[in-house]
Amino acid sequence: MNLSINKFRTINVFENKAGKIAKRLNKAAIRELKTEKIEYTYPKATIEDLKRLTSKKLEDTYKRVTWTNPNDGKVYHLLEESRDKKGINIRILSSEGEFIKNATLEPKTIVIFDQFKNLGGIRSLLKFKRNNYPSHGEIVETYLRRTNPFATIKRLEHKKNIFEQLKYRGTLPISLTEKRFEELNKEMKNGKKVDYISMSEVAVCDIGDLSNTNGNMQKVAIESNIIEKDFKSLAQTFKSIIHKGSRIFMSASNEPINPKQKVNAFLAIDGVEGVGGLARNGKIATDSASRNAIFTQHYEQRTFQGTIVEENGEILGINITGKQGAELPYNKKYQHLLRPIGGTSYSTPIRVGKISLNDMMKGIL
Repeated sequence: MNLSINKFRTINVFENKAGKIAKRLNKAAIRELKTEKIEYTYPKATIEDLKRLTSKKLEDTYKRVTWTNPNDGKVYHLLEESRDKKGINIRILSSEGEFIKNATLEPKTIVIFDQFKNLGGIRSLLKFKRNNYPSHGEIVETYLRRTNPFATIKRLEHKKNIFEQLKYRGTLPISLTEKRFEELNKEMKNGKKVDYISMSEVAVCDIGDLSNTNGNMQKVAIESNIIEKDFKSLAQTFKSIIHKGSRIFMSASNEPINPKQKVNAFLAIDGVEGVGGLARNGKIATDSASRNAIFTQHYEQRTFQGTIVEENGEILGINITGKQGAELPYNKKYQHLLRPIGGTSYSTPIRVGKISLNDMMKGIL
């Protein structure tokens, strides 16, 4: 549906088929958080399938996933068998572990734009200080891989060369973000396949009293005052990428102070899909910004607890999603995650993983 604000401007409202699916997934995510954790027993699984379904080992974790069919709500367990040029060959089991069928999934490519390096400026480099914990991008990638282990994941590096590493700390200036996406857009023009983009980058603006006005008017104001001036080039690149068939998902951001008056300006770009966070009670997290449906269409869990995975007294690794199995190795680098962690940065890859897996399973069940 298109809502015309004035004769000069038309705003695309997210009420198409994808929007309806988003609402359905939101309800499922809320229901999961409100329901006590389900423990599967797999009474109908073969001995070999049972071993694969219950293994806690890191090498087995990313060979399986539990998938809920968005059409009927039925739960299935998917086991990877092999990969070839045609796609990913999987074994499909019922919620009780009974064999249903074999299938081949069409490959899907997801690009993560994030910070995968922890080098932080020339001062840190000269002092030979390296952070002994995983980068934000590595954590984001873990949530994505755990939600859809069958997708091909590519990194669009937040920091690319030594000169940028020396000069910039933390978030890159908008000019370098534009540079990254212009490069990606050129690669897509030359045939590179990108189905989805997961992005935790935010450009938060305080909309103040504007937060009390109609969501469409908020979007018009942000486009007029921010997008068209500061992010015009990036907005055009995003639209070009979306036009080529890629979906861009972006974090709504975490704002503990007056979150309802904060908006991630990138979400004012038509076609960019916002992902907000859900608290453990299933309600929208109190610090999740960009709450208006014009900006944020998707919601997923945003708070997690890192734990050690053990078996027979042996430490197998670290888990950060709450699902069964080790997801990261256990060493000094990853001990940093043995605490509560959270943010819409992690909600975003979870939703990208769900939607991409749904697309890969389309027509199979």
